[in-house]
Amino acid sequence: MEFRRKALENLRAPDDLDSPVRLARPRAWAVLALVAVLIAGGLVWSFNGSLARNVNIPGILTHPLGVSKVESPQSGLVSDVFAQTGNPVTKGAPVLSLVDAHGATQIVRAPFSGRTIALLVDNGQYVNAGATFMTVERTDSKNDRLVAVLFAPADKAGQLQIGDDVDMDVSSAPAQAFGLMRGHVTAVDAFPQTEQQVLDFLGGNQLLSNQLLKKGGPVRITVDLETDSKVSSGYRWTSASGPPFRINSWTQVTGYGRLPGERPIDWLLPK
Repeated sequence: MEFRRKALENLRAPDDLDSPVRLARPRAWAVLALVAVLIAGGLVWSFNGSLARNVNIPGILTHPLGVSKVESPQSGLVSDVFAQTGNPVTKGAPVLSLVDAHGATQIVRAPFSGRTIALLVDNGQYVNAGATFMTVERTDSKNDRLVAVLFAPADKAGQLQIGDDVDMDVSSAPAQAFGLMRGHVTAVDAFPQTEQQVLDFLGGNQLLSNQLLKKGGPVRITVDLETDSKVSSGYRWTSASGPPFRINSWTQVTGYGRLPGERPIDWLLPK
């Protein structure tokens, strides 16, 4: 009965049809204005803003010609090995002596200059003509520069162009302590490398070759390193001085390519 009495009283009350209706409080209007400004700002940023993009690619530091195999020009028994792993070798220098079937000693000389990566024979071992007995990282000139050779999966290779900047995380110089080595792309191969091509370039390093081929035939990208004679390493780094020691060839790196920025709106547009 209490509810019915209140309902009858409401029916007898006059309607406030001429009273102004408050649609929103001033605070609500302020919130709506702020939301509108944020939306407008977001739209402007989505069309005119730019987001940095990076691509990471594995590789090594080496000389442009990479590692080459040295083959024996004839068959014979190894009587002496003059080269040593890790040491430099000069074109024309004796690297091996062989005793042929007639008992004569033949000297095998290095066909090019470089640094000995691996020796595959030892004294007393028989070598057939054409067999590989050593691998050499070629430096045909004393001034051959050190470069980074990256092996990019085909779907990433097209993201880097000649002239693009690339920073490299060097395995022997942790980035957390010394920063990244700086460089720029000087060459991008037109076609992916075959497994044998990669293996030959790496001097038969099957383990490293397998790592680079995990995602299919890689495209070789050459990165020229930026030099700086004022620092110990001889190269430019993202930090002020980089590591206090020189960086050797045949060091593994990961290249981080700095790609042109992308508009946020492009994420929503069909490609």
